[in-house]
Amino acid sequence: MKFTCSKNELKDALQVANRAVAVKPQTPILAGVYLRAEGSTLEMQSNNFSLGIITKIAVNTEVPGSVVVVGKYFQEIVAKLPGDTVTISQEEGDNIVYINSGASKFNLLAMSAEDFPKVKSQEVITSFKVRASSLKNLIRRTVFACAAEDASRPIFTGCLFELNGNSITVAATNTHRIAIQKDTISDEVSEMSFIVPSGTLRDLARMIDASSDNLVTVDYSGKYIAFTFDNIFMTSRLIEGQYPPYQKVVPESCDMHVKINVSEMLAAVDRVTVISKETEYNTIRFIFTQDGLDISSNSPDVGKAEEHVNATLEGADIDISFNVKYIAEVLSVLESENCRIGLNKPLYPIDIREEDNDDYIYIVTPVRTNN
Repeated sequence: MKFTCSKNELKDALQVANRAVAVKPQTPILAGVYLRAEGSTLEMQSNNFSLGIITKIAVNTEVPGSVVVVGKYFQEIVAKLPGDTVTISQEEGDNIVYINSGASKFNLLAMSAEDFPKVKSQEVITSFKVRASSLKNLIRRTVFACAAEDASRPIFTGCLFELNGNSITVAATNTHRIAIQKDTISDEVSEMSFIVPSGTLRDLARMIDASSDNLVTVDYSGKYIAFTFDNIFMTSRLIEGQYPPYQKVVPESCDMHVKINVSEMLAAVDRVTVISKETEYNTIRFIFTQDGLDISSNSPDVGKAEEHVNATLEGADIDISFNVKYIAEVLSVLESENCRIGLNKPLYPIDIREEDNDDYIYIVTPVRTNN
């Protein structure tokens, strides 16, 4: 095997492929990236059995062939090469891959391509297309609300996708908060739902160009989901289980309504975080009054922080506390200048939405304190 390609294109493709390389491989081959050069194309594959990726770049192939190299080392070497182009070669029957660029020469131990578990396409049940920018936004505005890895409740470690006709809704919750984003797709599909692991979605969002008007093809195969865009094919095992009826936690109405500037509130919350992170539950206190919003946090071992933000309140004053992370994360994904906050009693969940957009809903449960 021997081929030459752009160093930067190879580096970028390896960043994509390495997302599916096993971190703690059960066998050495799962730590590798499969390379197959033929004609004008280099195909790279990685597969940890939960996530599989295929990506392709243009190359000039002198001798076609395939091989597997350890992804971690291959990526580090390519990233540091001095030249604009890279030549990769391997002699037939040899277990060494040679990497040449400029004045640099490396060799890596190789593994047999025949032993690599190739990424396979599953039988498609339903297929639809979604704008790349739309899919990235659906992920960005929800995935942060997923639970951390928890083997006892795996359904909360992923995002629920619901489709019906031209409508798509993505929801994520860790049982203390929930983020819901709605959008539309051009295709009409039958009513369906599935749960995608949050890790898969984070990797997918990093690969998608938010400014792109390209379409992402999504193939649902029962236990697997696949995303195809640009020169990338990505397949992931879905999370099995019944997602709870999350719509029931959205308040039907609110007694109090607040309008507040998002950037001013986020900046104040960020400053108070210096103290709140030293409290037992990372707690921040909100007091909504006719004069605005007073934000504070008190740590007996560190000190106290107080902030005031102008806000418009309709209804009675209310004193309520939250995990500061749950507030800061949603404020960082809001896109409107102002947001609307709906409140009821002090220990009832609150409803946060953008000023003129009900396609995004965020519900968060307060923290019980001794205030």
